[in-house]
Amino acid sequence: MSRIFSLVPVILLSGLLASCGGGGSDAGFTPTAAAGLYEVSGGSGPAQEVQVLDSGRFYVIYGMNSTTPVPAAGVMVADASTSGLTLSAGSLHDFNFGTHAVTAGTASGSYVAKTSIAGTASLTGGATTSFGGSYNTNYDQSASLSSLAGNYAGEAAELSGTNVAAITINSAGLIAGTSNGGCTYAGLASPHSSGNVFDITLNFQTNCAENGNTLRGHAFVSRNVLYLVVVNGDTSRAVLFAGLKS
Repeated sequence: MSRIFSLVPVILLSGLLASCGGGGSDAGFTPTAAAGLYEVSGGSGPAQEVQVLDSGRFYVIYGMNSTTPVPAAGVMVADASTSGLTLSAGSLHDFNFGTHAVTAGTASGSYVAKTSIAGTASLTGGATTSFGGSYNTNYDQSASLSSLAGNYAGEAAELSGTNVAAITINSAGLIAGTSNGGCTYAGLASPHSSGNVFDITLNFQTNCAENGNTLRGHAFVSRNVLYLVVVNGDTSRAVLFAGLKS
């Protein structure tokens, strides 16, 4: 990873620090009482990690089985608003890594603050899928770069395919990563304004499907697994990293 880290200062000089904040796509959304990390496993459906930000941006990472969200089958990304104990999102994107397709839709549901969340995504074409889980108090901890720092090994998934991948994050928040096939990427993590979540900016370099592109999103850690999701500006493309800390 040391070779990759040598590239990071160049990227930073080109404007990474100025563009980071991971909240560019969050602007204009009212902070929501549904914010938190919700998880489910062991049921009849796929295991899920549901990360809801104070801004309303939320991610639903769903696995291939009911035991664990990794290996990931896909991720849903949307921006929700709340009214009372209900939530809704007028624009949702479901990135299914098995079918290699992204499907638009909407979402609706309900929540009990710091307890549970349950919702349904209604996708174009008529398909529906449920999401939800119970609250994980890990969200209540402070986002710490020193705690985040480390080496993570797992997978990097996007619509073009899923590859073995590794990411290193240092105590300053600098990110360096590689995926099978020689794809390299580098970026920056910084604590989000609220909750145990990190704002992420990643620049994709050589041999990547996202060659030369900068994607932004968020990351969190649950049960020693780093989940990192970045998207492009119109949320038509996404990259998910999920990896275990060594």
